[in-house]
This record gives sequence, structure tokens and C-alpha cells, in this order.
Amino acid sequence: MAKNILIVGSGWRAFFYYRVIKALPEKFNLVAMLTRTKEKAERLSKEYGINVTTNKEACIEAKPELVVVATSKTNIVDTAMEWADLGFQVLMETPAGVNEQDFEKLTHFQNKDRIQVAEQYHRYPRFQAMKKLLDENILGDLIDMNLSFCHDYHGVSLIRFFMGDLSKAKVLSSVSYPLTMLETGARAGVTNTGQLKEYKRSITVLEIEKNRHVTYDFSGVQYHTEIKSSRVNIQGSLGEMMDDRFSYAVKAKDKNVVAAVASEKFGAGKLAYGVAAGLSGFLTNMEDESGVLKANPDMKFSLSSSVSSAAIGYSDLEDYSEAGKESYEYKSGKLEYNYDSKRDLKSISFMGRELWTNDYLSCGFTNDEIGIADFLSGKASYSLDWAVEDARLANTFSK
Repeated sequence: MAKNILIVGSGWRAFFYYRVIKALPEKFNLVAMLTRTKEKAERLSKEYGINVTTNKEACIEAKPELVVVATSKTNIVDTAMEWADLGFQVLMETPAGVNEQDFEKLTHFQNKDRIQVAEQYHRYPRFQAMKKLLDENILGDLIDMNLSFCHDYHGVSLIRFFMGDLSKAKVLSSVSYPLTMLETGARAGVTNTGQLKEYKRSITVLEIEKNRHVTYDFSGVQYHTEIKSSRVNIQGSLGEMMDDRFSYAVKAKDKNVVAAVASEKFGAGKLAYGVAAGLSGFLTNMEDESGVLKANPDMKFSLSSSVSSAAIGYSDLEDYSEAGKESYEYKSGKLEYNYDSKRDLKSISFMGRELWTNDYLSCGFTNDEIGIADFLSGKASYSLDWAVEDARLANTFSK
């Protein structure tokens, strides 16, 4: 049965929710959109053919299962608390407050468990796929992050998503300065006016805990530009993620893995004399009495997602330690994006393994709309406490 949803607010962001609800009638039903003025209610009702009203009591009587609060930043906190006090489950748009007064109100709010915050960046398909790999410790311990993707509280929430608890985070340095670039786009789309525009660039270095750091680097031009890129870089004790590309080390102790990789390089059977001579130290205990290649279970080497060089090769010899019997090489592989005939993203995979699948195929959703659909359906969660903590930390960044 479709979930009955009320949208409180009628601005630009509110219509993201409307589009998702309209596209998935089997999942969601819009009972009403609540706005402040009769003129706007009448205009939107006529334009979109939906129930837009100023009658709050009628909305309460409709008993929505979820109230989406998508009002302006200045009153979103009080509005979310008001509907939660009425007993409704609330999905509140970001941010969870703009100042310390807001943060204190939400922190001590007795019904805060009824409020979730719709932080859509967590639910971007590529980030979901990345997180799945990171949760498998593909990079080992995550020690450093460089984020240049989204602003303020959105950025901090992504830092939490990837790097974990931020309760001990502190700002080591924070600066901002003007950045003049060509304006190539806006919310309305790409522009070709050729006008130079001044943006603000903010760079903040955070210490999450001892020996774990994040560099946040953002300028407003990044949201709507054809000429400046965004990035997410995470470094771990066993490798690095640079946007969609992963490079990482694997300790191989399984003799079947060792034999398979060695065989890929040298072929089955006897090793050629010249190769064997050149690798004599490295291949200790790798040949049996007949000279056939066998596995050395003590050998260690690195693997990653794609073969860009030989699994065991000459370039590794300078890294080989007889004492530690270790050899490391470095390869890289990228997330693979799979599309249907209509160019809708079907899935994301890595080394042939599916990490994310699109539950809303053929809807033509943007990344934001996929995230919103996940929150509306209850697949996603972002607690009020986390949202307050992230917004509060973001407020310490230089603007």
C-alpha cells in the first residue's frame, strides 16, 4: 500500500519530493502540499493538478504517515518540531539548524526520535558503492580524506559517512578567499554568457582523532560548472581511493592465490632459465624438485582490481626483502557503471561484483532524487543528533 505523505513547504526543494512521489505511485501518495499563501496554493494547484492548501487542520486530519518539512532554513527547525509534537513522523530537509540556538533546541527536544534528516548525498549511487568496499576494509584503516564535493554541513555529513565518528573532531586550520572563475551554469542550466563571477573558496583541515585527518576544500562554483571538477580522495593503511579508482594492497597467504598469480606471469610448468636466474632470490621455495612452479605460502604481494602490470615482475625486485619475504606492486581499478538502453543507471560493480542496484529503474531520477526516494521509503536514515553535530561543526569553518 502506498505511503501517505504530506509536504510542508512549496519551494524549489519541496518539488524534488513531489517529483519522486509522482514517479512512484505504487509506493507513495501525496495527500497535500501545505503552503502559506492562498495565491500560491491556487497557482500551484492549477499548474500541477495536486492538492495545495493553506489549511493546516485539514492536513492534520488527513493523518499522513510521513510529514516532509521542506521550508526555508530560518523556520525549518520550529516547523519540524511542531509536527513531531503533533505525533507525526517527520523527514526534515537540511540543515538541522543554522545557529547555536537551533542546535540547542533540537538537542534537547523531547520528541527528536520522530525526526529524521534528509541528507541525500549519502545515498548517491557511487558513494553507496564506495562505502560498501570501504566497509570491507579494502583500504585498511582510513587515515586521511580530501573532500571537494559539497558545502558546509553536506560536506561534514559525507566526512562522517566515510570516516566515521566525529565527536572528537576539531578544526586545525580554516581559511577562505575569493575565487574568480567563468560562470558556466546555474540551477536553471548551462549558461554561455561568458561572465566572470567571484566565488568563495573555503579550505579547512580537521583532525578527527590522533593521526586521522580530513581536508575540506569547496567553492560554490562546483555545483554548476563545466570547467571545475570535484573529488573525493581517501587514503588508508593499505591503499587509496581517488574518486572511482581504487589502488590497494592484499597480503596473499592462500597458496592457491599465490600459485594462480605466479602462473599468470610465468605460465605453468618449468620457468625459463633466464627468468629463474633473475628471480632466484624471490622464488625461494617456489619450485619443487622437478622444477615445477609451486606456491610459497609465506610470500606476500599486492593485488588490486585490474591487471595493469604483471602480478609478479622485475619491477618488484627492488621492493623485495629476503628477511620479510615481501613484494609489493601497485595496480588500479575503477567502479564500473552499467546503464540500460535509456541511459538509466542500472548498477555499479567492481571486479565483476555488483555493489549497488537501482531500485527505481526507468524513473529517470537524478542522484538527489534517488536519495530522496530512499528516505521516503525508509531505506535511508540520518539521525537528528548526527545532523546537529555535523551542522554545528560546519559552522566553525571559515566562510
